[in-house]
Amino acid sequence: MALTFFKTPKNKQYNYKPVYWNKEKEERDKRLKSAFEDTSKDYSEALRERMELRWRRNSGNRARRDSKLRFFGVLAVIFFLFYYIFLR
Repeated sequence: MALTFFKTPKNKQYNYKPVYWNKEKEERDKRLKSAFEDTSKDYSEALRERMELRWRRNSGNRARRDSKLRFFGVLAVIFFLFYYIFLR
């Protein structure tokens, strides 16, 4: 049996359990709840939520469209530069 003057610490253990969050399911549940609840809810608040949902839904489409336009624009400029330099 060997004598030790310094003890090495044990490894730390964590009890972390990740929680799965489904954004689409949460939004769907929110829409279903708002569709079937009483109409006593403030109309302007419901309208604001619907507008926000549509804005979020359409913002991704707009970004993809802008990205595609930018890509094809750069591609066209490169094509014309290639044509001007090498084929002229």
